[in-house]
Amino acid sequence: MTSIDVEDLDDEHEARRDFRRANGAPLVSDPQDPAKTLRYSRPSGYSKCLDDEEALTNWRIFKAMDGVARHKALAAEIVACRDDDKESKKALREKALDKGTANEASDMGTALHAMSVRAEDPSDVEFDPPEQYVNDLNAYRDALATYGLISEMVEIHFVNDEYRAAGTADRIYRATKPLIAPNGARIEPGDLILADLKTGKKLDFSLPNYAVQTALYATGRLYDIITERRLPTPPIRQDWTLLVHLPVGKARCELLWCSVELGLLGAGLAREVKGWRRKWKNGTYDCPVAGAPVDLQVELSAEPEGPEVTLVEMATYCQQRITTIGENPKAKDTLIMRWPEGLPTPRKGLENFDQVITLLNLLDKIEAQYSIPFIHSDPRTAFRRGHKSQDNRTNEFMLSGTP
Repeated sequence: MTSIDVEDLDDEHEARRDFRRANGAPLVSDPQDPAKTLRYSRPSGYSKCLDDEEALTNWRIFKAMDGVARHKALAAEIVACRDDDKESKKALREKALDKGTANEASDMGTALHAMSVRAEDPSDVEFDPPEQYVNDLNAYRDALATYGLISEMVEIHFVNDEYRAAGTADRIYRATKPLIAPNGARIEPGDLILADLKTGKKLDFSLPNYAVQTALYATGRLYDIITERRLPTPPIRQDWTLLVHLPVGKARCELLWCSVELGLLGAGLAREVKGWRRKWKNGTYDCPVAGAPVDLQVELSAEPEGPEVTLVEMATYCQQRITTIGENPKAKDTLIMRWPEGLPTPRKGLENFDQVITLLNLLDKIEAQYSIPFIHSDPRTAFRRGHKSQDNRTNEFMLSGTP
């Protein structure tokens, strides 16, 4: 299990209202050592890598096109933006979507989502929703009454250590009537069912991801975001969860069963895909440049083995480079996001030169991506032979002779 001491990387976090985060990813305590911090994934996007998002992407492109076509000033801003100005391009993209009303439905859904909490609270006598939401909220309350569901817990923080996921589920319902699941399983009064509320117009684009999301919640543990400790968790149903579909402005509410087994199948596939991608990012997998022709290999093979530098020297060198990277906020966030699973920080102690090589490959890529100057003395340079253009300067070769 990857363990990153965030303080070693000099990471800072915004005010606590939810999970602490690093570049959007939740940070939770290590279940084996609460003093350490682990970076988890969000259940809401855990299996996005499996989704076919073509229809959704095309819809967003059309909305952005519509936004640009309707606002000449925005079109001028886009023309004036440099191709290499990624931050400005991202801001303009969101502005185009907003002008094209792509964000309006999302904002309304967020509002309806929040109001549903107040609508369920009998003590909230002052709640007076805007007229445009009244029919939707009535449909939600009617659906709960029909199925005999009462919110036992609302906005619940969960961690799932097996799949390294952490997030906030919408509801844990308590059944007050017998219900029959799709496989014939009987839901008895008193049973607890995890549920998530969705307010989008359609669910078909994201149903697989929702099944994974709710399964990760249901098989996880409650988590206190203040003390950063796992809590005793009630016996939630481990076979089925619910999606509560409450589309904005439609005055209807539909409940859908999600198989936990099917959701965990998707989570396992997503975990494998993420592992594959992570190994390409950190340099474990690569496509090396083709070597010299065979007739030149004889001369090259006569070169002596790599430098005899110590593990402590290389760990100190790596930490110096990490500190320099930490002075660039974007580079620091990228380093945290790409930190290889199972790799300790230099301050915690690198255990062997394979770990040093993995870390050096990652640091090389981050420094190149963000044009970070190379200012630290490399302990290996004392062993360089001839002109640098004639050296094999890969990290693997330069450390190949170390003890």
